[in-house]
Amino acid sequence: MSTIINHQSTQFAMVDDNDSSSRNTWFDRVITPLNSCSLETYTPIRNEPPTEVSISDCKIINDENEGDDVIPLIIGCYQLNAQTDNTNKEINDNDISKSSSRSGELRLYMISSPSTTTTTLSSTSIKFGNAHDVVQMESGVLDGKWRRRQLNKNTNVPAIYASACASGRIHLHSLEKKNSQQSWNLSHLTSSDKSDKNDLCLSLAWNDFINSTSNDNTNIKSDDQIVSSYSNGTVALHKVATTTINDDVSQDVVSIEETHRWNAHTMFGCPSEVWTCSFLRGHENVVLSGADDVTLKVWDVRQTQRHIHKIGESEFEAGVTAISSHPSIDHVFAVGSYDEYVRIYDYRKMDQPMSKVHVGGGVWRIKWHPSCYNREEEGDISHSGKMLVAAMHGGCTVVNVPILGGDDGDVEILSQFTAHESMAYGADWISSNKCEVVASCSFYDRQAFIWNPM
Repeated sequence: MSTIINHQSTQFAMVDDNDSSSRNTWFDRVITPLNSCSLETYTPIRNEPPTEVSISDCKIINDENEGDDVIPLIIGCYQLNAQTDNTNKEINDNDISKSSSRSGELRLYMISSPSTTTTTLSSTSIKFGNAHDVVQMESGVLDGKWRRRQLNKNTNVPAIYASACASGRIHLHSLEKKNSQQSWNLSHLTSSDKSDKNDLCLSLAWNDFINSTSNDNTNIKSDDQIVSSYSNGTVALHKVATTTINDDVSQDVVSIEETHRWNAHTMFGCPSEVWTCSFLRGHENVVLSGADDVTLKVWDVRQTQRHIHKIGESEFEAGVTAISSHPSIDHVFAVGSYDEYVRIYDYRKMDQPMSKVHVGGGVWRIKWHPSCYNREEEGDISHSGKMLVAAMHGGCTVVNVPILGGDDGDVEILSQFTAHESMAYGADWISSNKCEVVASCSFYDRQAFIWNPM
């Protein structure tokens, strides 16, 4: 097991001009004090059911003091710290798990968007810079997601980040600007209740592609939902509500409440780690879950005594580790597995995947390209299937897959990045009008890179 190594973060910058395949071409690197487990940039949904909030105000945030557009990026860290006992010469794994603590933190970076194009970027064009804020968490952070859907123009609630922690709790933080210090920070909003069980919250997802803005006259402006998965085989739903106190938007209060939890996955009669979960676009009552028991399950949240569909060992050869619903196409979602494949499914016909691609290493995270958030005109089927995959021992891969059948062409592997020296767990796009790069992080070597996906 790993122990904390206390040292200062350092930045490096390099471009490997001799490597046109971009397998090791990177612009900047940062080393985190704790193991890097997740990495998320803030890219809200574009062209969803219109709100009166300017998408440009939330996709890229303008820093008035610096004169640049900046893109928020959070690295979530997790580290297991074994407690030593001088009276024992040998400590086995069970002893360590019983007498250990889990450290965690959120590291906020504000990435300045270059004014140049990706093809003309240099090692000085785009950098992590110093962390604007480091939030020490009560426990290790295993996953995190920005809420991408915006509320209405009257809300005072800024961008919200939800983190899944080894304590079993979900914490919500908002992105705020310290005007006096010309810096950004993460402000704690609320947390879910503490569980009495020793269950780790392994993953979470917002239902932020569903238009659930309230149109009534109550003081509850909007309810979001979070689905989360746990090491004890359960899946849970949480309601996230924004309430105004005394009709004063400056006193908006955010709350999170668990509304339902059920036993979802078992293996050999014991609870199985549920590595991933997601809502399904176009089906507000449908939740997907994937686990170490080598199954993908589909649930109707109104009746969770039994799953409504299951795909198991007939398709997957190892545990199901990543699920990502397509952000603009109903029914379609991507699934990743330890078996090193990404599969694309249509909920309406799940007897076999529409397509699949081998990325190597074992899939841990799947991020659709920002262009996939665009809603095409009704009847247009020319949607992008481009995605970024964090593939653990295989590094990171950018792929393009046919979404709506064989007529869209073959699966393409567009680029790979293999500079990580341990498991690549987190990856996300950094995208603006002129520049498109990727950031990714790896666990045991505690490295995060900004690199060229072209």
